[in-house]
Amino acid sequence: MSDNNVTQVEAEENDPIYYNPKYLNIISTLSGVFSWIVLAGFIGLAVGQYVILTQLSQGTSVTELIANPQALNWIYTNIVTPILIGIVSFFVLQGAAIGLNVLLEIDFNARESK
Repeated sequence: MSDNNVTQVEAEENDPIYYNPKYLNIISTLSGVFSWIVLAGFIGLAVGQYVILTQLSQGTSVTELIANPQALNWIYTNIVTPILIGIVSFFVLQGAAIGLNVLLEIDFNARESK
């Protein structure tokens, strides 16, 4: 039993002090998955708003609606803005996931070279 305690102490001494690689890997994976969920949610929201717009327009074409400033404002606030927010959120979460993976890979390569 004393051998197991010695290897645990050595493993703990070799681990980084400020972070746990297992937790960072989990956070990175969840960030990547959550980014796709967020993007799909915002696209679904925009599609739903478009369906509402077509039902409320009662046969008016979209090009005629664009000529109306009030309808154009509604389209911008209810369709375009959620799509842009979804795209930005997707890229931020994907960037976080990729950045954490890169940092972990750099750390693992630095440990192997010692």
